[in-house]
Amino acid sequence: MQKEGKRLALLGLLLAGAILIAAQALLIGRGSLRGIVYSRRFDRERCFAGDRLELIEVIENRKKLPVPWLRLESEFPAAFRFRGNTVSKMEQGSVYQTHTSGFALLPGRRVTRRHFVVCENRGIFRLSTVFMTAGDLLGFVIRSRSLNVESPLIVYPALLEDRELPYAWHSWQGEFAVRRWILEDPFMIEGSREYAPGDPMNRIDWKATARTGGLQVYKQGHSADPRVMIVLDIGNVVAGLASGSGEAEAERAISLAATCADRLIASGVPVGFVHNAHTLSAPRVLAGSGAPHRHLLLEAMAGIRLKERQTLAETLNGEARERSAACDYLIVSSADEAEIRRAAEPLERMGHRIGIFRPTDDASAASARPESPREPDLRKEVGA
Repeated sequence: MQKEGKRLALLGLLLAGAILIAAQALLIGRGSLRGIVYSRRFDRERCFAGDRLELIEVIENRKKLPVPWLRLESEFPAAFRFRGNTVSKMEQGSVYQTHTSGFALLPGRRVTRRHFVVCENRGIFRLSTVFMTAGDLLGFVIRSRSLNVESPLIVYPALLEDRELPYAWHSWQGEFAVRRWILEDPFMIEGSREYAPGDPMNRIDWKATARTGGLQVYKQGHSADPRVMIVLDIGNVVAGLASGSGEAEAERAISLAATCADRLIASGVPVGFVHNAHTLSAPRVLAGSGAPHRHLLLEAMAGIRLKERQTLAETLNGEARERSAACDYLIVSSADEAEIRRAAEPLERMGHRIGIFRPTDDASAASARPESPREPDLRKEVGA
């Protein structure tokens, strides 16, 4: 009797356990994704390559039953580097990587998780799909679904330091600054300044004179309204090539064009942009100035794909057909300079100025320029 009683008790315990397991599987597992709300965003929608971002995930369980485990899987470009992340798993690929996050949610609980990300390369990224999986305590019932969560991010090209800019840029910038401020315009008043000998009497600003107690004259603007058009020649990029026409050189050319545009706009110069690559954004941006136009230019450069759409000569011929007012064309290209000059001849005949910047050069190229021959030193050393 005792053995039968123990056997019945064991069977009853097993049966109760099976019922409990089945009940939790039905109650928790079948509705594990019901009432789950998920959102994801970056702390900002625009940044430069190399900047540190925060990816903020918010997940909420709005039902009255717990979720023992929930797994979120997202695909990110391989250019994204997650830092200081101890609760996630990464599977790295050459183009994309899978980011996995795990959660356990009590009823009515909201969890906010922050991931620190460094985006190493420029680009226009539209991250949308998230794959969500959850189930009961023992994994007998598992539910999955995909979510469309828009997380746009525009990563601008990295900007170059002064020492990384080619000597041709520094030389052109000095010459351009001289041309920009040649003639004063009597109809453009930009404030007042102190009187200097030789200033005519009709330029005296009597209100400013009374306000400051010293003789003041109108400060006039300048009639020159220069515009700059930056032309980027992406060239024939060979994927995986360490030097020459490789991806690194093409990316440096894009960074050089972005740096030139950024500095010119900061100086108040209207800047436009055109390139000969395939793109996710605009292939041509008209000249303009100001902070919104700066973002427009950098976004156009962020969307460039490293594949040639047309030759540099075709691009410059297209610019000649625009028949716009004379401006400075800055050509960023690794092609042979004589070839670039031939392609730019139609623009030069129309009165445009041409500047050529090579992305492989830097400021140290100035020291490598051949020096003019010196006359022999006829002085005679004394001593030693």
